[in-house]
Amino acid sequence: MNSVTQLTNIIDNLQDSGKTVTVKKLKTRGPRKGETWSKLPMGMVSGRALGTVKTGDSTTKATTAGGGREQTMTPVCGIGKEMVSNLSKVKSRYAAQIKADRKAAALDRR
Repeated sequence: MNSVTQLTNIIDNLQDSGKTVTVKKLKTRGPRKGETWSKLPMGMVSGRALGTVKTGDSTTKATTAGGGREQTMTPVCGIGKEMVSNLSKVKSRYAAQIKADRKAAALDRR
């Protein structure tokens, strides 16, 4: 059962019980800033990254569409490029470091 038949069934049930049913068609809103694809002379582009891939980019294993307006190819080579194998150990070391930093800051305030 699709949504149109469900709506017509609901309308029929309400009209049978004596209720007046009106349907209001809402205005369609235009796209907000950044919701449309970038335009090229040939028309709309469906998610294709622009620019050239250089030979130096091939050494990294992943690339992403950059945050610029024209979606350039950006190599992913930062800290979060790949998941660490010992995540629980990293989390516990991080918690211990934060605890030590807070303790040192409290001692400095004395």
